[in-house]
Amino acid sequence: MASQQQITEETVYLCTGNPLPKDIEQIAHWLLNESFTVSFRRISEMKTRKGLALVDIVREVTMFVFKIKMPPDVRVQLINDLADIEYRLTFGCNDKLQLGSLIATFTQARAALVAAAK
Repeated sequence: MASQQQITEETVYLCTGNPLPKDIEQIAHWLLNESFTVSFRRISEMKTRKGLALVDIVREVTMFVFKIKMPPDVRVQLINDLADIEYRLTFGCNDKLQLGSLIATFTQARAALVAAAK
């Protein structure tokens, strides 16, 4: 007799290889609050531990950017930069380099948000 396994949101995400919404929120938190080095290390570790593709992370982080409150000009620049990163990843560009680019993009957005708050 086959064992009964419960199908949860988490098992569906794990099965499809997509990042969990809570993982994307965590990554976005790191991108918006942590230093370059800390963000790079933590995202790299999560990618390895959960078997996530950077292109999937970038796509989900882009959708997250649409949901959070920020000035329109900052959002437009951020989404434009994220689209460039996703484009480069689809052509097989170096993952580590593109992760650095992702973090740099958010570092610039953070500086723009601080400037807009003054």
